[in-house]
Amino acid sequence: MDVLVANAWTLRLTVADSFGRGRVWLAGDAVHQVTPTGGYGMNTGVGDAIGLGWALAGVLQGWGTPGLLRAYEQERRSVALRNRQAAARHSLVRAAVMATNRAELHSERWHGARTRRRTGREISDLGNLENEGLGIELGYRYDTSPAVCHESGGQAPRQTMDEYTPSTWPGARPPSVLLEDGHALFDLFHRGFTLLRFADHDVTALVEAAAERGVPLDVVDVRDTRARALYERDLVVVRPDQHVAWRGDTPPGDPLHVIDRIRGAHH
Repeated sequence: MDVLVANAWTLRLTVADSFGRGRVWLAGDAVHQVTPTGGYGMNTGVGDAIGLGWALAGVLQGWGTPGLLRAYEQERRSVALRNRQAAARHSLVRAAVMATNRAELHSERWHGARTRRRTGREISDLGNLENEGLGIELGYRYDTSPAVCHESGGQAPRQTMDEYTPSTWPGARPPSVLLEDGHALFDLFHRGFTLLRFADHDVTALVEAAAERGVPLDVVDVRDTRARALYERDLVVVRPDQHVAWRGDTPPGDPLHVIDRIRGAHH
């Protein structure tokens, strides 16, 4: 084996103060670097690429505003900070596991077996959150995004590192579900915004508001009891990055306000 390049690697837990401004925007390792624990580095970077990609597309196509780029920074930086905290926690657990490696573990005498049992309990008590952190991997949500129509009432699902609660709370990734006909609901999403309609509602005003602003919005009718229960509302608007932008059981009273909000034209 011939080693062509060997680079030094430095352990880091860093998040940039800013993800960009003007004509320069950053993503991936350029704005956050974490330990390998949990595998959050590349996964967070992929989320950045998707989040920045659709925002840039909206601005370049004319229907989006620079507010989408500011929303990108707010959304993805909050995820990076959360993932950094999780990676740091997992690193401490790994260090604690390594600290249990005592000489008595390898003894064939009676105290060796006792030490191994005790050490096994210690490691078990530390848990396996690094590999079971579904709340980090699936449950992240853009709670303060200026490109999401937030709800004033109700209680948002609790966010923890270990638990994932399927929900269409604004800012969340909608649940993945197979419909009764065997199709995956995600496969029905369009490249632009998708309005999922689970019941018969006249959404003409919302569609016309999107057309007035040039926002790509496609209506997808779904009549599936289980999917409706998971999606919690009759109407759910999903952004191009597959995060919930708006939801309701009736069409919005001010459709232009909704459209302007989700395209970054907020005040």
